[in-house]
Amino acid sequence: MAPKKIGILVGFEDSFPHAFIKRVNELEGTDIVAEFVRVGAPRMGEPSGYDLIVDRISHEIMTYKPFLKNAVLTGTYVVNDPFWWLADDKFFDGALVSQLGVAHPKTAIIPAKKRFPRTTEMSYRNQALVDWKEVFDYIGFPAILKPYDGGGWRNVYKVNNPQEFFRAYEETGTLVMILQECIDFDDYFRCLSIGKDNILPIRYNPRAYFHERYVAGPVNYDDPLVARVVRDARTICHALGYDMNSVEFACKDGIPYAIDFMNPAPDMDYHSIRPENFDWVVNAMADMCIRYVKEGRKMSLHHNWQAMLAKQQPAQVVLQ
Repeated sequence: MAPKKIGILVGFEDSFPHAFIKRVNELEGTDIVAEFVRVGAPRMGEPSGYDLIVDRISHEIMTYKPFLKNAVLTGTYVVNDPFWWLADDKFFDGALVSQLGVAHPKTAIIPAKKRFPRTTEMSYRNQALVDWKEVFDYIGFPAILKPYDGGGWRNVYKVNNPQEFFRAYEETGTLVMILQECIDFDDYFRCLSIGKDNILPIRYNPRAYFHERYVAGPVNYDDPLVARVVRDARTICHALGYDMNSVEFACKDGIPYAIDFMNPAPDMDYHSIRPENFDWVVNAMADMCIRYVKEGRKMSLHHNWQAMLAKQQPAQVVLQ
């Protein structure tokens, strides 16, 4: 019997993919094998050849997105769900988790500074003039201006007053931005989340140089703040459906505020997350993916076409 296959799609990162592939193959040998995915010119409805694919790069290489959606259609489990990843955004996520009892900074979405291509003034007849004073009074200063669906700290501005806001806003072009309350934190965590429930809370200092941000040393899981961080991270990942994520909390006066948790291809590099955390995430990812393959797990039946395919009844074509 041919072995089951786990594939991984990657970009420039090197340490995690090789370690992940090595770990899966050490654990399973001939029953389940892991390898780098090769994508040529996929054909419509053609199976991917993999039981599970770990996606680390489709946010940068857009041609992989239709390949991954087709893989789901033909029975592959994809980490993370390509349909939700395309639809997800920070504004919706903030509104969702706040209703689930997770503390979140006050946030407003604001119109793009410049008109989108192929639009005219008539295209914006529903767009009212923004009462900036009302927005600033609601959010307060300092505030964070960032894309509503971005990542990697790109186009992120800390603004301390209206003048700084408008200077930054002028640079954003057609990007749709959110303005968010800035939490003056006294503690900070970045949680690596694997399989929604497996949470590793790590103290983190976003004010430090990049290679010094992950703080060495274990955390005390009996600490009420750490316990709440872990609980809230699980709530967030279950709500969003991400099997691989990082969730950041800026903590102030004992309250963890979830400020960045749309990271479906989180940093897992050996040189940034520290060796002890790297070993944890490699093992957690390998164990999760192997378990999913052995269970024959498929993507959730939240699309009508999934339910129809499960019944194995071809759709009836009605000619009019």
